[in-house]
Amino acid sequence: MNSFNTRQFTHSEFAFNTLSNTAREMRANRLATDLLRHEEHISRNLSERRSPTYGEFRKLVRDVHGQSSVAIQARQVNVYESFKNLHRRRMDRNILKNIKSSIITKLRVNNNTNSLDFKSMYGGLALKRDLLRNNLTLLCRMNGIYRVKGCVDSFTHEPLLPSANNLKLKQDAVVLINANTRLGCRLLNAKSKVDTFNPWRPASTPEHPPVNNKLVQKYSSYMPIPLDTIPRQSPIQLLRPIIYYDLAVRPQQFLGRICIQLYTEVSPEVVLEFVRLATENDVQAHKFTRIFSDLWLEGQLMPSSKDALKDHHDHPSPLDASRRKGVLSYSWNHRQRFPNGLLVYTISFKTLAVKPLNRVCFGVVMKGLRLLEICRDFGTHRGTPKKRLEIVKCGLLT
Repeated sequence: MNSFNTRQFTHSEFAFNTLSNTAREMRANRLATDLLRHEEHISRNLSERRSPTYGEFRKLVRDVHGQSSVAIQARQVNVYESFKNLHRRRMDRNILKNIKSSIITKLRVNNNTNSLDFKSMYGGLALKRDLLRNNLTLLCRMNGIYRVKGCVDSFTHEPLLPSANNLKLKQDAVVLINANTRLGCRLLNAKSKVDTFNPWRPASTPEHPPVNNKLVQKYSSYMPIPLDTIPRQSPIQLLRPIIYYDLAVRPQQFLGRICIQLYTEVSPEVVLEFVRLATENDVQAHKFTRIFSDLWLEGQLMPSSKDALKDHHDHPSPLDASRRKGVLSYSWNHRQRFPNGLLVYTISFKTLAVKPLNRVCFGVVMKGLRLLEICRDFGTHRGTPKKRLEIVKCGLLT
């Protein structure tokens, strides 16, 4: 019977007892896990805030296993590395368990307010004005130097010879001086006026169309109550009241005020709702939704009830949107009833040359057209506002 002979292999016989890398890692993890189970020895020999050193690890192994064969295997470096990783994960879990959530309830004061340094602006303007004055003075002096070619000689070195027409030249000079004097007198008495009349162009409508007594009597029930602060208010002023809006990008960044004159004879119920909300200073009912920088500013008005604005259009509008800016209008399709009771109106940034204009013009901006130009910068091509435009205060002037 042939016996098994290991000498026929090319490798050493010690290779039969050598562990693979995976087996060594598994044994190291098993020994490290076994060491982590001894809580008392770990708390006595190791620190809870850092990873153990190799000397501390050997002391722990000696305290747990003594001088046994397991202690000899546990003191290997790969066991130490595995134990160190497991110990670090254990510390991380303990830290996460002890984390407590906190809420900061103290309000942070934002001191980054937008303010204008008017003193420095006035100083810069004065400096520019002084520089301009000095430059003009320097140009006048340079002009004088160029005319005399850099030298001034007041002495006559050559004798003046009498000419044949010397008397005629003197008479012409006197006539020219008299003509210039008469022209100067006419210019002093003239007034600055330019005649821009064009016979081929139709006459423009007045800025404030006239109002007769019939309109005042017809819409007297829609007129606002006279204010006590302004005792002298004519029926015409009450027929076409003036309200104001204080606009701001945020409550901290005030932009300015616009004054709007409303025409009661065009849309009595719409004007009455505007006046009521302005008198009550109801800024929550006003909202600017879209800003078309090349066309108009679109706003919404939320009345007290959905049936407040019904059959509101009554009279043709005397306003011409093709010749005036800042005209308040709404769609002609909504002249009988607004959808969902929500009034959607616009304030034009420029004159609207579209004819026929299918819109009802019921008001116009009297003061604050420059503020409307500033509001154009907050709009986009698609109407989405870059910054939210709000009304912080509103009221009735007349």
